[in-house]
Amino acid sequence: MAGWHRISSLFIVIYASIQSYWSYAETLYIQPPRALEDASHSYYRDLLSAQLTSSDQLSTIERPVTQERSMLLLNSGDLTVTWSGTSYRRENLYRPVRVPLFLGLLGVRVPVIRRSDIDLFDKITEEKQLQKLVACQGDQWPDSDILERNHYTVERVAKFESMYRMLKGGRCDYFPRSIIEVYGELEAPDRTDLIVYERLLLSYTFPMYYFMSYEREALAKSLESSLYDFATSGQLLEFMKTHPATRPAFPLSRFRESTIFYLHNPDLPTETPLSDTALWLMPGQNSDADLQAIHLFE
Repeated sequence: MAGWHRISSLFIVIYASIQSYWSYAETLYIQPPRALEDASHSYYRDLLSAQLTSSDQLSTIERPVTQERSMLLLNSGDLTVTWSGTSYRRENLYRPVRVPLFLGLLGVRVPVIRRSDIDLFDKITEEKQLQKLVACQGDQWPDSDILERNHYTVERVAKFESMYRMLKGGRCDYFPRSIIEVYGELEAPDRTDLIVYERLLLSYTFPMYYFMSYEREALAKSLESSLYDFATSGQLLEFMKTHPATRPAFPLSRFRESTIFYLHNPDLPTETPLSDTALWLMPGQNSDADLQAIHLFE
C-alpha cells in the first residue's frame, strides 16, 4: 500500500503540474498596424484571439515594423506570432501554421487605380497590356517576386502607406490588392480618387499564414489544430463574411464577369496543403497552372 500511495502522490503532482501549465495565462505578442490605413490588421488580431484559450491574451508591441522585421522578431522573442504570405525561405526560417487565413483569397488580386485611368484599363484585353504598366508592391513581399517572375513591371516600395501615395501621385499605374483586403483600405477619406477596378483580376496560389519561431512548436501545433477545425467546419468563411475588414468583399459574385489572368507562383512550398480542398475557396488551387474559380463566384 505504501508503494501505491507513493505512485498516487506522484500522479497527483504530475497532474497538478499539467493543469498549472495549461491554466497559465500566456501573453502572445503581435505587431501593431503598419499604418492608420492598415485595415486588415484587426482581422488577423481578431482571428487569432478567437483561437486562444480564455486564460491567454494578446499584447501589441509599440512600434510598427516591416514584414521582414516582424519575422526576425519571432526568433528574438519580441513577437510571438506574425502573419505573412508564405515562401520557401520563410518556411525554412520560421514555423508556418499551415491554414490559409483567407482560404486562398489572398492570391486573388484586384487593381486599385486612379479614377482618371478607367478608360486606360477598360482597353486591356490581354495580359501583356497589363504587364507593361507599373504595379506598386511591397519590396519585401513575395508578391513582388511572383509578379516579376510572371513578367509584370513592379515598383518595389518599402512602406505600405507609401504605395497608395505613389499611386495617387502617378508614380505607378495600379496597386494589386487582395479582394479580401482592399475594400476596407479604400474607406480612408483621402482615397476617394481611387477605385477598385473589378473588371480585371490577377490570381495565383499564395496562402497567408500565421508564423512563429520553431522554438514555439507546441503553441504552433495547438494554433494549427484550432484553426484547421475553424476552417473545415465553415466557421472561417463565416468569420470572413462578417468581420468588418473582410465583409465588404462579399458576395464574391461581383467578380463573375471579371477577366482573370492566372500567374504561376514558383516559390510555393511543396508542403502547401493544396489537396485539402476544405481549406480553399477555389478547389483548383491544387493545380497552380489551371485555377478554377468555381466557388469564387457563388
